[in-house]
Amino acid sequence: MKHLYITLIIIFSSFVLKAQEVFFLHAVKVHEDRVESFEKIQKNYARELAQDAKNEGILKDWVLLKPVQFMGESTEQEYNYVWVHIFKDVKQLVNRTTWWNKSKEKFGIEPSILFREDLEKSGYWYWKTEKQIETGNLGKYVIFNWATPTDVNAAVSLADEISETFKPRMKNVGMTEWGVATKIMPQGGDNSTIFFWDSYDTFEGTVKHLMNDAILKDVDAKMFQKFFKLLPNGWDNRMIFEPVTATN
Repeated sequence: MKHLYITLIIIFSSFVLKAQEVFFLHAVKVHEDRVESFEKIQKNYARELAQDAKNEGILKDWVLLKPVQFMGESTEQEYNYVWVHIFKDVKQLVNRTTWWNKSKEKFGIEPSILFREDLEKSGYWYWKTEKQIETGNLGKYVIFNWATPTDVNAAVSLADEISETFKPRMKNVGMTEWGVATKIMPQGGDNSTIFFWDSYDTFEGTVKHLMNDAILKDVDAKMFQKFFKLLPNGWDNRMIFEPVTATN
């Protein structure tokens, strides 16, 4: 009984710590003439600075993503890159220090010169991770899903239940990560209140997921019906991204 009690405490503690993870999406619009140089700088310089920040405990992880082209956009993309800044908890988020301005001491290049790209647009969205299933592999593609359920807590609870069926099958379908988060800021207006991500190793698996195949193939239809009753307007938006660079 004592060993069982200790095991339950460890499991509960692990869940609580995971539930404290927060992140923000920093979406930007880079002019098409600057895309090549922007990616080069991010891969060769920004990633190393972000890795240093991770090693110093300033953040947990950092990823730069870009939308997969010619996959569903009916108009010009509002943003063409998204930085994902991940923190182990709120304390790490609010106490973070600026790390990208250390290029002078690391590379001998002034930040004003290195990061002089003109961003046409920029936006920030803060989220709290409610549950995440990781395999240790970032994956080659990730689906972002935004929604506004009638009951956020019920949607998270049901998503948790559905995701429990994923674990034994993720490897077979090439899924590398899944997660659900709730909105911190901004709130109100047309802002989605819940966010899901689904990562895969192949583009085929990614597209199949959007067709309710892949990891979703064997999910009970009644659970799907129950979930989408909470989303009377369906998804607010869904997009496929691919990583450009990331911390280790």
